[in-house]
Amino acid sequence: MVIETDTILYFSGTGNSLQVAKDISSNLDNVWIYGLASLIDAKEIEVKSKILGIVFPVYYARLPLIVEKLVRKLKINKDTYVFAVVTYGGAPAEVLIKLRNLLHNGGRTLNSGFLLRMPANHIFAYNPSSTKKHNMVFEREKTKIKEISAVINERKDYSCERSKLLLDTIIDRVFIKTTNKIMANFHVRDEKFWVNDKCNSCRLCEKICPVNNIEFNLNNPIWKHNCEQCTACIQYCPKEAIQWGNKTKKRRRYRNPNVNIIELLRIL
Repeated sequence: MVIETDTILYFSGTGNSLQVAKDISSNLDNVWIYGLASLIDAKEIEVKSKILGIVFPVYYARLPLIVEKLVRKLKINKDTYVFAVVTYGGAPAEVLIKLRNLLHNGGRTLNSGFLLRMPANHIFAYNPSSTKKHNMVFEREKTKIKEISAVINERKDYSCERSKLLLDTIIDRVFIKTTNKIMANFHVRDEKFWVNDKCNSCRLCEKICPVNNIEFNLNNPIWKHNCEQCTACIQYCPKEAIQWGNKTKKRRRYRNPNVNIIELLRIL
């Protein structure tokens, strides 16, 4: 596959990273946004465009597995300006340094890297914040998007941002073996998903999963152990019938209010 048009590749479960990709593209000229999950089966992706962006959420101070897999497939023209934006709600640590090193190992360069706080929504661990707090985050996002877009438009080199809290980085380094183990079992952690009797077999979870990890059997969803833990299925279930172990029964769902479900269902 060949990418010749200026493009932003994004990975998004709740819509946060998709919103960021949309907002950046609206400040640039003739830039497409494209769900990277739809490219994952390509053996190699040759990038000939002038600009390539990669937008994704941070998981355990790491790249999502699917993003790492796709980045390894990129063959990027030396004249292409490459930028990345990582959305986070907790501790991003040095995730952009990890991406920069991954690109560098493949003979590619990350020209600029940005961290962008968005509403935290790790439903496996906690409830989302209030709508009021979310709106404050969205207002700050607008300001930073303008700053990011200005750097991209001028194709400036910009050092990869790191967490402002040194403790984030220290924790990441100290617990690296633990997070390595978590990431190694990421795909099969979907074994904790189940549905209660509210499920009406609407199959939205099957349609919204970006990696086609869900299929229905006798009107019940089955997770196929290729999960990216993006939480799209549990967050967008209209009946809130999907649960993860016993932790999510009383937790509120989060859906980015600036992205509609049709956009998330699109491949492009």
